[in-house]
This record gives sequence, structure tokens and C-alpha cells, in this order.
Amino acid sequence: MTKLHCSVENCANNKENFCCRPDIMVGGPDSEDAAQTYCANFLERSDNLPEDAVDSDSPNSSLDVHCEVANCIYNEDRACEARHVDIKKTRVNDGQEKTECSTFRTEE
Repeated sequence: MTKLHCSVENCANNKENFCCRPDIMVGGPDSEDAAQTYCANFLERSDNLPEDAVDSDSPNSSLDVHCEVANCIYNEDRACEARHVDIKKTRVNDGQEKTECSTFRTEE
């Protein structure tokens, strides 16, 4: 299991900078840099979510991180082998906020 830190405060799965899911998927199969990756399990915190949509009482400091980013050095058969993963919020060109895996690296 990978240690995960998530600073995306507006995600319904986030509690105390940990994820309440048992696993996540990092998306962006053809990513060239971290800004092109994303947490595929991001769920906007909202009053419209059903009560049981998120198990917010169980934040996980370690969980399985699945990865579809083909050229990340930590991707081993769609599983992240990094010891620690950081998911954060970033802004894209139009100013819109999105998530990214800031741990993403390619071979240099």
C-alpha cells in the first residue's frame, strides 16, 4: 500500500488530508507532466451528495493507488509503486481548478 496525502479540500473523499476510499485511480494515460494527471475518484463536496456516498469516518493514510499513466516511473502494471503519493489541486490554463498527482515522474 502507498502512503497518500491529499490536499484537495473540496473533495468529498478527503478528511484531514487523507482519502476515505480504500483505493484511488490516477488518470491521464498519455500524460507528459503532473499537470496532465488527475485523481479519477475526485468527488466535489456538495450538499447534494447522498449520506452514504462517502465513508467520511475512515480516512486512510495508506491505500492502493492504481495508475493508468503509462510513462510514470512508478507505474508497475497499473499499480503505483511509489512509497508516498501527493494529490493536490492545481489550475489549468482557463483558471479552472483540477486535481493532479504531483508525484508523477518520467525517466530522465
